[in-house]
Amino acid sequence: MFKSGVIRSLLLACLGVLIVATNAWSHGNHHGGSSSLDPALKGSGPDVHLYRDASCRCCTKWGNALATEGFNVIDHISNDLEAMKRDEGVPADLASCHTAFVEGYVLEGHVPVPSIQRLLREMPEITGLAVPGMPIGSPGMEVAGRTGDRYQVIALQDLGRQTIYDSYQGPNLQKASAR
Repeated sequence: MFKSGVIRSLLLACLGVLIVATNAWSHGNHHGGSSSLDPALKGSGPDVHLYRDASCRCCTKWGNALATEGFNVIDHISNDLEAMKRDEGVPADLASCHTAFVEGYVLEGHVPVPSIQRLLREMPEITGLAVPGMPIGSPGMEVAGRTGDRYQVIALQDLGRQTIYDSYQGPNLQKASAR
């Protein structure tokens, strides 16, 4: 027979595991959306799953910019974006403030709508697109009175390879890539 102390210890251990597991599940549950995006902008186009920190305003602006162009943006609050980026193969030097997914592709950072539309039209064999950092003038990073930064959209490929997909000056596509 077990002593009552052993049974009590086992019950407490099981209760502890249950509490920790419930807490971990609730923090990892990204299936519910947040109400931070403008619901009036809900698009009927492809679903874009946006993962961001709850306090990120530029992420919300980026999501609203996509919704304005017809994308159905589903907003998810994430407590561990770094792990998601690592799991999806986003190199640390290309990381930005949010990660999104559309049609099996990863979108890292403030990727402009024309580049996303091109991606979905061409469906290249790449992992996704990234705009490293937070360039002024990219969608969600507009600043009144400031000329937009020059920046590039990077195609993420297998084995960590990267190529330039598009180039922008603020919101303007700079050169037409082979389309």
